[in-house]
Amino acid sequence: MPRSPLLWPSAATPGEEVDAIKTVSAHLTGLEYSVLAWEAALMLYKTAKHPPPSVSLSVASRWRFIACNECVLELYHLRARLEKIQSVLLRTCPSLRSLLNMSKMRGARKMLDDYFPDIEALRHATAHKGENEAHPEVHAPDGKYALTGFREPDRFSAPYEGQLYYLDITDQSLQRIIEVVTEFFGAFQGAATELEKQGHLE
Repeated sequence: MPRSPLLWPSAATPGEEVDAIKTVSAHLTGLEYSVLAWEAALMLYKTAKHPPPSVSLSVASRWRFIACNECVLELYHLRARLEKIQSVLLRTCPSLRSLLNMSKMRGARKMLDDYFPDIEALRHATAHKGENEAHPEVHAPDGKYALTGFREPDRFSAPYEGQLYYLDITDQSLQRIIEVVTEFFGAFQGAATELEKQGHLE
C-alpha cells in the first residue's frame, strides 16, 4: 500500500503557510486511507461472492452491492481530493509548491481519469439510485429499466442519463488506484526531503 510522504512545515516555512502545509499533509494521509478503504470494500465484495456458511445468500448478495457502492464513492472522493490538493490547497503555500514535481501530479490525475473515466457519472448514479430507478425514461438506456447490477462478472454497472456506466470491482482496479496514488505521492517526495533537511517544526 502507498504511504503518504512525511510532509511537515520546517523552520524555514513562512509563518502564514504553516497551517496550510499541515492541511496538505492531512489530505495526503486521506488519500492513503482512501486506498485502504477501497481494498476493504474489495475484500467484502470477494467475501460476498463466496460467503461462509453462516451468511445467507440473500445477505451476501446485499453485501456485494454495499461493497460496490463503497468502491464507487471512495474512488470519487479520491478523485475530488486529488483535485482539491492541486487546485486549491497548494495555492495557499507557494513555498511548498516550488518544491513539488508538478508533472508527476498532473500525470497522476490524468492516469486516474484514463483508468476510470466513468467515475463521476457512476457517483451520481449510485448516490441517486432511487431517483434514477423511479425515472427510467430519463436514465435507462432503453427507457424502461434503470437498474444497477452485474451484466458481466465483477463489473458493476449503473444507468445515468440514458447510458450505462461501469466499474470493475477487481484486483486490477485496486492496483491501478495504488499506481495513481503512488505517482501522486511521488510529486511530494522531494519537498518532504527538503523540509526535513530544514528541520521540522514541533
